[in-house]
Amino acid sequence: MPARPVVSIITDEVSQDLEKVLAFMAEHSVERVDIRSVDDRNVILFDNDALARLADRLNAAGLTVGCYCSPLLKWTRPGMPVPAGTNFHGFDPNAMSHETAMVHAFEVANALGARQVRIFSYLAYPGFTPADLDDDLQVLLDLAEAYEVDLVLENEHVCNVATLADIVAVAEHHPHPRLKAAIDIANQLSAGHPPPSEADISKAARLGGTVHVKDLAADGGYVPVGQGTVDHGTSLGAILNAAPGGELAIAIETHMPHDGPAATAASLAALRRMLEAIGEGT
Repeated sequence: MPARPVVSIITDEVSQDLEKVLAFMAEHSVERVDIRSVDDRNVILFDNDALARLADRLNAAGLTVGCYCSPLLKWTRPGMPVPAGTNFHGFDPNAMSHETAMVHAFEVANALGARQVRIFSYLAYPGFTPADLDDDLQVLLDLAEAYEVDLVLENEHVCNVATLADIVAVAEHHPHPRLKAAIDIANQLSAGHPPPSEADISKAARLGGTVHVKDLAADGGYVPVGQGTVDHGTSLGAILNAAPGGELAIAIETHMPHDGPAATAASLAALRRMLEAIGEGT
């Protein structure tokens, strides 16, 4: 049975102002959100009281959190250079030790009721292999078990895992029921790779996890979903057919902060039309 799509929105793609986010979700009948940063601060920097207040406000608005979009492993591997211009989404990798960040990310997820923690694969460097993640990924998998959440590994254009095939390679090297995929086809294209093959899409989707949707203009800039070059309509059908049964979150991530509410609203409408066209309206 195909997976059932659940539409989600990463809150800071609408606004860093939580009140504006809550109003947007109510207006557009969205009940699932992913959390990354609020008030220009990644929530990994929030203390327990601030996290409790955030959770209370989300609950009062009738919202559930699907994924904490953490910055874990979106930092350099020891001895490697830091690429210029990396967007850490309100997190300074020097603000706390990596060991502290790894533990606190799961505390954040539990505080917000998130069932997933998004992770990366170190900022890109030559010669990377999945074995390079062995030590840190084992720590994260142990934490995932202890806190009863899943890891979703995102293919990110500035990181070593930049394609869906890269996600699959890591998962095959580190087979674990809590290691899943955060599929982002636009990120693969932004990294200069061709679109994923049907086989790559199916293999990544079979891991379960989540899907991020954003769209690219012909010049490489971002546009609302459905207005650019990324064929989400076809890929979403393939992903839903290959994914394990149950729900699969489809999260909107426009990367258009200058026009967050309008761009997200247009993307949401387009995504709903795509899902209706493949018989999975939500």
